[in-house]
Amino acid sequence: MTNLVIAITGLVICLLGLWNAVNNRYPDRITRRYLISFFIVLTGYVLFDLLGQLCSGDYAGPAWAPAARITLFLESALSATLIPLLTSFLIWCCEEKDGRHDPGFRTVAALWVLYMALLVYTQFSTTIYTITDENIYQRGPWYPVLLIPPILMMAVNLFLLWKRQSELTPSQRIAFLSYMLIPIISMVIQMFFYGVYAIVLGSSIAALLMLMNILNFQAERYYRQEAENSRLKAEIMLSQIQPHFLFNVLGTISHLCNGAPEAKKAVNLFSRYLRGNIDVLSKESMIHFSQELEHTQMYLELEKMRFGESLQVTYDLECTEFMIPTLTLQPLVENAVRHGVRGNPDGKGTVTISSREEEAHYLISVSDDGPGFDTGTKKEDGRSHIGIDNVRERLRTICGGDLEIESKAGEGTKATILLPKAGKEIQA
Repeated sequence: MTNLVIAITGLVICLLGLWNAVNNRYPDRITRRYLISFFIVLTGYVLFDLLGQLCSGDYAGPAWAPAARITLFLESALSATLIPLLTSFLIWCCEEKDGRHDPGFRTVAALWVLYMALLVYTQFSTTIYTITDENIYQRGPWYPVLLIPPILMMAVNLFLLWKRQSELTPSQRIAFLSYMLIPIISMVIQMFFYGVYAIVLGSSIAALLMLMNILNFQAERYYRQEAENSRLKAEIMLSQIQPHFLFNVLGTISHLCNGAPEAKKAVNLFSRYLRGNIDVLSKESMIHFSQELEHTQMYLELEKMRFGESLQVTYDLECTEFMIPTLTLQPLVENAVRHGVRGNPDGKGTVTISSREEEAHYLISVSDDGPGFDTGTKKEDGRSHIGIDNVRERLRTICGGDLEIESKAGEGTKATILLPKAGKEIQA
């Protein structure tokens, strides 16, 4: 009866966690996806534990032995699956987009495969555990062997958490640590106190604690973003005070430049560029790509008037029929000109803007043949990454997109915007 109460309590906790993961407004799309996946697997694990108890010899007769074997297998498989899910989420929170190539994840995946092989072997052997024809669960002499892969998987996660703690916020560190330590302690208790399903309740409580800390971090970030948006809106409103005065002044300067056609062209182009800035900021967050591209081209035309043939621009646009957050392409192009082309010893170079469509998302790339840099380091004043960080945050907040930077010293830099299509998400 104690184990039934434990399982029912764990199931209620899991369903509560799943409801919060689905309905809470604060998590970003990828975090929400991880949390929902995690709690679906966890709920399945606890549910099969409960069904397994009801099918066991304590509550059912020998005829239920096959059902007891199946539920125990599924319970064990789902329990182990939670660990690589946690590993993948941990690596993603450390800003590593393709965690499949991380050595830690590969180690955990290999241990998970080993655990699943042991589970399959157990169905044909009595050396680890068995359910007798009388529907009685019995541990075999090799039972501790079955616990080794999960313990090692959690140990790898603990090592990853310790090694990459500087890349996580305090809330994230507490969230991951709670789910790693509590199940390990529960596993040890269950190993030495036969018959008490401590790991079921321990995993459920640990998952709820992890969820609360993750949601707390996401809520803090949400409100920080809201505050930043409010500050930016206030700045925009201030910048729009008497904008006609600014345009009238530019119009006067343009008139005075009638004898200098290049100067007149530059003033008129700059006036259009400023008006475009004000127009897009007053619209919704997403605009057509062609509008964002036109705004960027005005910036590039001004720069070409300044630098002449030293600045070359090429386009490789396979698709343009999609929406993009405002002012996300132009800052990347500006970085490519300032730090790429102008960073070359002779101040010459090429900026390439390209776009293509893939199954789940659109890719917009801005590349240059400048000096490049080490993506693992930052400038001493930290300012070189502010524009990049702002673009990345806007993409994630507005449309669930992302920004990837590839660079190598002496070979140039490539910035790629990933825009998910409707109903799709960027894969971590």
